[in-house]
Amino acid sequence: MTDDDTIREDSDGVLDFVGQVSDQLRSRRGFMGDAAKVGVGTAALGAVGSGVAAANDGSGDSGSGGDDVSDVDVLNYALTLEHLEAAYYNDFLDNYSESEVERSEVANYFDRETLQYSVYQQIQDVRDHEEAHVDALSKTINDLGGTPVEPANYEFPYSSITEFVAVADRLEAVGVSAYAGAAPLISNPDIIPPALSIHSVEANHQTYFQLLNLQRPAPNAFNPARTMDEVLPIAKQFIVSEEDAPEMASATFDDQSSDGSSVTVASAALPDGGFVAIHDSSLLDGNVAGSVIGVSDAYDAGTAMDIEIPLYAEVPGGDYDQSSLQGDQTLIAMPHKDTNGNGTYDFLTSGGEADGAYTQDGEAVVDDASITVE
Repeated sequence: MTDDDTIREDSDGVLDFVGQVSDQLRSRRGFMGDAAKVGVGTAALGAVGSGVAAANDGSGDSGSGGDDVSDVDVLNYALTLEHLEAAYYNDFLDNYSESEVERSEVANYFDRETLQYSVYQQIQDVRDHEEAHVDALSKTINDLGGTPVEPANYEFPYSSITEFVAVADRLEAVGVSAYAGAAPLISNPDIIPPALSIHSVEANHQTYFQLLNLQRPAPNAFNPARTMDEVLPIAKQFIVSEEDAPEMASATFDDQSSDGSSVTVASAALPDGGFVAIHDSSLLDGNVAGSVIGVSDAYDAGTAMDIEIPLYAEVPGGDYDQSSLQGDQTLIAMPHKDTNGNGTYDFLTSGGEADGAYTQDGEAVVDDASITVE
C-alpha cells in the first residue's frame, strides 16, 4: 500500500520486474519507519512526520524514553485524521440539503420512514462527533504541553450522494484501523480509555456507512490494524498541496469477497494518471506478464476511489483460458503510468517498455489482498 510494499523494477523490460516481491509483501514497517518522508508536503502531516522523526532519532523529548514516539506525536496523528473526517462531513453538509438527502437513492434503501428521513441527521451527528474528537484531542495535546496540528486544505473525490457514502465507508474504515494501530504506542495509561472511546465511536460510524453503501457491516471476526506508514499516504490523497496531484503513488487493496469476476481497489493515488493492474500470486514466482489478470480504466492525475476492475477480460495483450477466479486466493494491485498518454494499458503488448509501474525508491508500488470467492 505504501512505498514499503514494493517490488524492484529494472530498465530491461518485463522479465526483470520481479526482485524481492515476496519479502516486500510479507513485511510491513512499523509506525516510525518512514514517517518523516510520508509527512513531507503538507503542514499537518509534516508536523506529525517531523515529530515522529525526532522521536525516531532520539533528538525529541518523548516524555517516556528518548527512542520512543511520544504521546503527543500519537495524538497529533489521530488529530490529523479527525480534522480530515470533520472536513469531509462539513463539505458534504455544505453542498447537499436535507431534502436532497432524503430523496436520494441512498436514503431510499430504507423501507422504514424513521430511518429514511433520519439519514441527514445521522450524517450531522457523525460530523458533530468528529468535531468533538478534534476538540478533545486538541485540549489533551495542549494539556501535555504540545502543539495541536492545524487542519489542512482538502479536496474530496465525490460528485453524488452515493459516491459520498462510498468514500465515507472507506474513510471510516481507515480511521478505525489507524486507532487500532496507534493505541499500543500510547505510554500514558490515562490516555488509553478516551482513545478507546473514540475508536468505538469511529467503529459505529463505519458500520452505519457500510450499511448505506450496501456492504456487510461486520464481515470479519478480526479487523486489521494499520500502521502510520500505511495510513498517512491514504490521508494525503485528500489533502491539497501546491500541486493538484498527489506527490506519492499508492494503492489500498483490502481483503474482500467477490463473485470471482471482479475486485475493487479502495483507492489509488496516481500522480501522473494511469491505471491499476491486478496480478495473481504467480507474480511472486517471477511470472510478471502472465500474472496480470485485470486492469482498470485510465485515470487522470489524482486519486481514484472504489475502482472496480474486471478480471480475465479487457486486458490488452492478455490471453486467458478462464473468465473468473476459481477459488480463494491472494491478488496484488499495482498502479501503472500511462507513459505514452494514449489511454490504453500497453504494458503487456510492449513487453514492459510502455506504461511501467509507479515506483518509490526504485521499487514498484503494490498492495495485496485476500479474495474470498462466493
